[in-house]
Amino acid sequence: MGVCCYTFLKFLVMIFNLLYMLLGGALLGTSLWMYLDGASMAPVTQDIEGYNYVLYFLMAVGAVMFIMGFLGCCGAFQESQCMLATFFALVFVLFVGQIAAGIWLKINEERFTDLAVKSMAKSIQHDYGTNELKTQAFDVIQTELKCCGSEGPTDWADSRFNGANERSALEIGVAGALGSYNVPASCCVTKGTTCDVARKMTIASAIPGTIHQEGCTEKMLQLLQKYMYEVLGVVGAILLIEILAMIFSMVLCCTVRRIDHVKA
Repeated sequence: MGVCCYTFLKFLVMIFNLLYMLLGGALLGTSLWMYLDGASMAPVTQDIEGYNYVLYFLMAVGAVMFIMGFLGCCGAFQESQCMLATFFALVFVLFVGQIAAGIWLKINEERFTDLAVKSMAKSIQHDYGTNELKTQAFDVIQTELKCCGSEGPTDWADSRFNGANERSALEIGVAGALGSYNVPASCCVTKGTTCDVARKMTIASAIPGTIHQEGCTEKMLQLLQKYMYEVLGVVGAILLIEILAMIFSMVLCCTVRRIDHVKA
């Protein structure tokens, strides 16, 4: 009976470590995808200070989880106390680090929101119409999320799209106050002649319902909030697997030690 329990525990540790390794691989793969194919987020992420460093950190965590899961499987299979104890210590350090990172992100939530607003506004002012990749990406965002500008259509008043680099600050301010500036076609509710006419904001005020009035930053934050429970579910699953992996690896390590004492 004891041998059966020991064998069951051994394979259970191997299974949990395999799941841990797969989760690490998924995190590493997702981070790499966001880094290599993040064109749709370019208007926001390109100018956020430290964005790439966050992705590098996630890649490192994913790689470490993958390697640790592999080592945990090997430790359980080889019945190595040293490997199992080292695996437990590394998982514990990673677990504490993830909790600390989550608390830090929650505390600095407003800071990241402000960074998103500023970076998107900066992209509108300087890159739209001059950077093809960002122009296409921003058109996709405005069309899919049904929004216009960072905080609203008025963000386009002082952009290069409206020749802001060729006008004085006074001219830009007057244009913004009077509404005499254009917005991209992707701001239109529906495409067509009415859209083309309404893109001139002095006329748009007389044609209600033709231009999206909500800002894209708020829309993107709402989208993140919509999938917040899914994200929390994934994070919770990772933390649960880490806790179970620590428990079972330590129990197996103690069992191996007892067996070695009996054999001695």
